[in-house]
Amino acid sequence: MLYTLILMISMNFPVVESELPNGLDVIIGEDHASPIVTVCVVVNTGGTCESPESNGLAHFYEHMFFKGNVALPDQTAYNNRMRELGMIRNGTTGNEVVRYYLTVSSDLFDEGLQFMYDAITGPLFDPSEIVNERSVIMNEYERKTNNPFWNLWRMQEEVLSIDKCRSSSIGVPEVIMAADQETMLEFQYEYYTPDNSALIITGDVDAEAIMPAVTEMFSRWEYGGRSDYSTLGLNISIPKDTTVHVGGPEGMGMIRIVFVGPSMVDQQNWTYAADVWGQYMGRMTGEFHNNLVANGPFLDVYASYYSQRFEPAITFGGTIAPELVDEGLEMMRVEVQRMFEDGYFVDSGIEMASEQLRRHRLFNEESSRDMATETFPFWWVEGGGLDYYNNYPDSLAAVTAGDISLYLDRWVKDQPSAVFIITPEGEWVE
Repeated sequence: MLYTLILMISMNFPVVESELPNGLDVIIGEDHASPIVTVCVVVNTGGTCESPESNGLAHFYEHMFFKGNVALPDQTAYNNRMRELGMIRNGTTGNEVVRYYLTVSSDLFDEGLQFMYDAITGPLFDPSEIVNERSVIMNEYERKTNNPFWNLWRMQEEVLSIDKCRSSSIGVPEVIMAADQETMLEFQYEYYTPDNSALIITGDVDAEAIMPAVTEMFSRWEYGGRSDYSTLGLNISIPKDTTVHVGGPEGMGMIRIVFVGPSMVDQQNWTYAADVWGQYMGRMTGEFHNNLVANGPFLDVYASYYSQRFEPAITFGGTIAPELVDEGLEMMRVEVQRMFEDGYFVDSGIEMASEQLRRHRLFNEESSRDMATETFPFWWVEGGGLDYYNNYPDSLAAVTAGDISLYLDRWVKDQPSAVFIITPEGEWVE
């Protein structure tokens, strides 16, 4: 077993990472500020792993995680045990990350760890519980379709995605209604294996003291080696300039200009400049905001890059009165071009943006529970481990105005874009 002490820059608690023989990454952070402990399992899966025939299974699987398993055979037993432990628990399914977590008092850590192990390794997928859960998921699907921005999400899938099914973790009704025990077991067989997962523990624990129990228990989880996650390709493509008019809420107009951004898989060197650039552009005292909001027709604007492995995007956008969208689009295009002029980015502003990102990281690290449920799972998946996260502050501090210019030259200048214009008169989808 390999033990590595991770010296988290500015972290207020030590973190130890190890890898079990079955490939499971184990990350333990000691934080004795409160007598609680959080246990999280993150899995390399989500909507991006799905095909048209399986679109929605990752999300359905997440729901079944909270049902019966080999130790707690039905929903009643599961819920009773959860109440006995005074547990707070949840799970989330995204396009690229799936995570499950629970928090208990630290004196019940052993019981909480066992609870997580049984749930992650031994779900029963009882047919009657699958039937019951279908209606719950379909209700969730219906709520999402009633969201005023459902049309925008669907149109973005149509325009930006290579495979639409990989961009929609909620899935489609046909797959949701057809899901059964066999399909759940097949999904588990492919993705829910230790070599495709990480176990994260933070809180009032002693890493050295708990590691033997963690190793003994989770080493029983059988190695898989079947996941295709690491071999998946990009799922975003903008081969030519495209403009789409999308139906939106009454009285509101929105504009989005989207470019393909650098992937976290093999283009991480570009992402530090991308993050500093995004923070720089968010300044309310900056030219982007002043020209488009303070002295322009927009109510608000943003420019962002979102770290993703398979759907990395650079987006310029803003809210505007519907009748002004044409004028606003032209002004935003002009402002994007102004970024390539000398002097648009100044070193003092870049240093401030880097410092703001560092402070944001410090704020996130105040809660070891949030680190277990949000920060570590996200960066373990997106960064392919925690090295990216560990080196992040130094990498940000090294970004210069020249780096941002190179980043924009590579990813924005003369690159095709997809423009989404959202107004009440735009196109509506089923």
